Amino acid sequence: MLGVVAGVIAMMAERADAIVTGGSATPLGFINTYTWLLVSAAMFGPVGAVLTTEVQAFLGLITGANPLSWLWPFINLIYAVVVGIVSQSLSRLYPSIKLRTRLMLLSLTCAILDVPLTYVVVVSVLGLPFKFYLLALPMYVVLQLGPSTIISYAILRSILRAPTLLSPKHRAISG
Repeated sequence: MLGVVAGVIAMMAERADAIVTGGSATPLGFINTYTWLLVSAAMFGPVGAVLTTEVQAFLGLITGANPLSWLWPFINLIYAVVVGIVSQSLSRLYPSIKLRTRLMLLSLTCAILDVPLTYVVVVSVLGLPFKFYLLALPMYVVLQLGPSTIISYAILRSILRAPTLLSPKHRAISG
């Protein structure tokens, strides 16, 4: 369900990005994707993260939401697996970790992954000079650590305020 919600929002966000940037940058799509990645990884670990990001990516691919839609299933899979595993590890190693701390660590994981994956997209796929990578990387790291994390926190806090919808396992993430 999170993947469908994220996919619908992503289609609109990526179309807006394509209008503004011609598809060479996707800040709104990025915020949307990684917001829902953090939410699903925090709640459901790697399986939830993969399902959410891949449903979203494939909806974008099917609808041609962005000129780079063919690439997102691969990029999103890397983020989802790594962030999902980190989330699951945090749950096991630190079961009483605060939600805010968990999200910051998950977001930091995404920001670290931004370094090589932004290079792949900007230099390898788009064929832009290295200086464009140096310009794009800070933007995506800031978007990850700022809006994606803040929006994820707000969504998770809202979900956690409706405890009848959650199993005891999921209530535990509210820490």
